[in-house]
Amino acid sequence: MPGEIHAETKSFFHLHAAEKNLIKPFLDAGFDVTWANTRTYERTVISVMFLRASPALAEAYGFEYELILAYSKYESLETRTIRAIEHVFTSDPAKGRVEPLLCFLISEATDAESWVTSYLLENKESRIVIPFPASVLSDPSANSWTVRNQFQKYFLSVDRYKYTLPLREDSYFFGRSGEIGQLLDFTKRNENAAVFGLRKTGKTSLLMKFKRTVERDKRHMVEIFDAQRPSFRKRSWNQALKYISDRLLKRAEIEHDLPYSELDAAENFSEVVSLLFSSGKCSRLTIIIDEIEWMTPGTAANKHWDSDFLEFWQVIRTTQVDLQHLNVILAGVNPAIAEESRFGDYQNPLFGIVTPIFLRGLIRAESDDLVQKIGKIVGLSFEQSALDSLYSQYAGHPLLTRLACSHVAQMGKANGDAIPMRITKNRLDREQSLRDGELVFYVRHVVDELERFYPIEYGYLEALAVGDYQGFRAAASQSQACAHLFRYGVVSAPEHPYMTYSVVGDYVAKENARREGRPWVTKLVPVNDRKAFVEVRIKEIAEDMRELERAAKIASLPSLFGPNSFPEADRLRDIATPADAQSLGSALSTLNRCFVESIDRYGSSIGNSKYFWTEVKNNYPAVYDALRRIRVYRNNEHHLELLPTVEATLREFLTRDLDDALASSSEKFWALFQRCLDELILAIQRELSRLAV
Repeated sequence: MPGEIHAETKSFFHLHAAEKNLIKPFLDAGFDVTWANTRTYERTVISVMFLRASPALAEAYGFEYELILAYSKYESLETRTIRAIEHVFTSDPAKGRVEPLLCFLISEATDAESWVTSYLLENKESRIVIPFPASVLSDPSANSWTVRNQFQKYFLSVDRYKYTLPLREDSYFFGRSGEIGQLLDFTKRNENAAVFGLRKTGKTSLLMKFKRTVERDKRHMVEIFDAQRPSFRKRSWNQALKYISDRLLKRAEIEHDLPYSELDAAENFSEVVSLLFSSGKCSRLTIIIDEIEWMTPGTAANKHWDSDFLEFWQVIRTTQVDLQHLNVILAGVNPAIAEESRFGDYQNPLFGIVTPIFLRGLIRAESDDLVQKIGKIVGLSFEQSALDSLYSQYAGHPLLTRLACSHVAQMGKANGDAIPMRITKNRLDREQSLRDGELVFYVRHVVDELERFYPIEYGYLEALAVGDYQGFRAAASQSQACAHLFRYGVVSAPEHPYMTYSVVGDYVAKENARREGRPWVTKLVPVNDRKAFVEVRIKEIAEDMRELERAAKIASLPSLFGPNSFPEADRLRDIATPADAQSLGSALSTLNRCFVESIDRYGSSIGNSKYFWTEVKNNYPAVYDALRRIRVYRNNEHHLELLPTVEATLREFLTRDLDDALASSSEKFWALFQRCLDELILAIQRELSRLAV
């Protein structure tokens, strides 16, 4: 159904006949024009219209808000045209009203399309601009398909997911409001803080966002220093202070040269900070030092920092005591500078006066926001199950999540899929192996620092990755044995541990298999230990499942098994260790009767024969997946033929659980049973962890 021009905008089009003619194809496509006016910025005049998509168009392309349509009457395009459009985004009435990452541009320039494409490729943090040559829109044959075809052409032309550098603008910065709020609070109180996290979790982007936020107050100066740069880390402590002072003075446009000898450096630095405040150029100062491990004893590449750190930080600390409104924010991977009370013979002058903030993955809502909002401008629409799957695999890690989505987009483009693409969990599952293979370099980059700085904890992480749940839990029960795994968010929590990044778990398990020379990734329990393993693991599953029932009741979730719990629990103790197809079938039957059939019986008793497939699936997704594995494997062992849908699910689980070497081995029967137990205990931990939030 064609769109319409709202009454309040008709006076604009009465005075602008060219614009009225150019918007006809947009009206045909189903857009309403809700607002229109001219805007002038840096002597560039553009006409601006707000378009509201019809419900059908909004659903197809994921438009939640109105869209900016700009018209440039000039015969050439220049960067100032884009700056004028950017100014519209940040001004009323657009703020909070329009789609933040996408706009349309009608231009009289003959090279509009090639110019915009070149601009977007060179400016990777810019909003997506879809160009429309005015000559095309004014052609009598132009219609709704003229607009839709341009969507198809440009949605995947620039991949905004695939950006691996720190974000210097707000356009593609998502989430982290909690961490920004913490840093702001520390700064207001003139207190020091430190941001620690694994590689590529967005530390530098966070610092830049903090700087942009704080410097809205023109009298608050924030300067970021990179300790990894040779121009910083190769300097002695007094020359590093001079380097910082010179940068601050240059920002304030003050000329004031001081010698910074070892004897005078402390007084010189204090003098510079005092001068900044007294000059009126700033009333508050925040010094940020990123990549702090490069000047921390024990991890610094230049060994003079083993002793120079003491002088350097004592000067800054003394200046903070003497002068108010100065604070320091540190950032890096290794938190030793905030955790260690001593380095060798020296006391750590920062111990107890720097509050660490550990940067984990984005929270679920923030991760979904990133995926969906960028998805709009590259032509992807994610179903809820697909968002669940992405978060399960990448746990909100900003870079891994973006690169995974980039791979999805590029696979769709290579296959010639129509825009917008509807992304399902099944699609993600089919492409997972290829996708994660492309992410190996980045995953290695994420975990290398863990292995380097905390080899003992990395060993515990390996244990969890290969299924040694008991071994990890025993290690985690020791006070600080796995502390950094929890602080970095690689493992969920001591009470209910599981690897939050499944892609990292897969990588660590494969590396463990390679190093130990196993022909398959899964680390199987030795034959002589299997009977004891089954007894202990079954006991853990039964106890934790009871705990999950109690937690679910408190959370008012639908009951898993009803008032009688799982009534055949006593039979679990009699499960024999599987060694062949027959004993595997018997063991799976016991698990199935105890857990799966108990759910089915309870559902039938309350008149819901689909209880497992509806209530359990929707309220206990991790447990649902683990029990579905048991159901499918049990059916495979007891039925000669399976329904096509069950057969497809069986193949899906077998692909996930057995690599080629293990699938052709006689150990496959035990491997499948061990996998069922491992996945069930971990699924219960996921649900308990979720309910504990």
